Amino acid sequence: MTESEDRIVYTDGELEAIRKAHALLQDAEFCKKHKLFDALQAKAISKRHLAITALICKSRPEEAARKYIEWLQGLADWGIGEFNEDQLTNPPERSNHYLGSYKLTGRDVHGTCIFWIDGGTTIPNDTEEEKMSIYAGIRYHMAVHSDARTAREGLTFIIDVTNQPTKKVGNERRMQSCYNSYPLRPQHIFIVGASRIVRLAINALLLIGGLVSKTKILRRIKFVTLDEVVDEKSGGTVPKRSLPRHLKGDDLEDLMTNLAIKEDQKKGGSNLTEEQLIASWVKHQIAQIPFPDI
Repeated sequence: MTESEDRIVYTDGELEAIRKAHALLQDAEFCKKHKLFDALQAKAISKRHLAITALICKSRPEEAARKYIEWLQGLADWGIGEFNEDQLTNPPERSNHYLGSYKLTGRDVHGTCIFWIDGGTTIPNDTEEEKMSIYAGIRYHMAVHSDARTAREGLTFIIDVTNQPTKKVGNERRMQSCYNSYPLRPQHIFIVGASRIVRLAINALLLIGGLVSKTKILRRIKFVTLDEVVDEKSGGTVPKRSLPRHLKGDDLEDLMTNLAIKEDQKKGGSNLTEEQLIASWVKHQIAQIPFPDI
């Protein structure tokens, strides 16, 4: 699939759903029903955030508006009261550091993106650092959903806890609750490298946060080894070549070429750091998301 074939072109039905969701977010009764006590002003609604949310929600206006509200509510503790373009195109530079919490991968066996979280990354128990990590998470989320197939069909969701620190910092439950507010349609959920004790802790966090409140989502969670993730016979959905760079995936050279990231490499030296690579990819992918005409 070429980059042009993979770009989002909103259908008439999708645009209509985005418009209706946009109107609902300005409706006081609807917002109050969903515990947002002030209706949003039109200028405070991010068209691209809402558009991606609507596609993830299968163009269901009420669900899209509700998920948009839930997403905002999940960020309230950090003083983030709205989504805006600056969060995507001009974020605080410090937030790039926390893009290291995620991994750049190839596509899964269905041709959709892989949302890969590195559970070995620790976020300090500090409000400002947590906020920077949230800005990184918003950008990665939008970048992963920037192609048509992933936004419309869902993705493979992976949390790799192989190198997860044993010592807690105290903000894990709060941060997980925030992340679980993001709109997401995982078709496969793999938790990689978890011990029995870690499995119980992860299940508790996911249930408390609400990601697996639906039984059908709960059934999709699999605790696996890395070998099982790439073994289609065992239900794995990640080709070996699509693994992150640190796991010897070899799709990244293609990605760097196709996404013009090599231009950044020429400017910055012979090798991009992991942080520079994913920041370049995120920036490029977000630029591909069109503004809906609403």
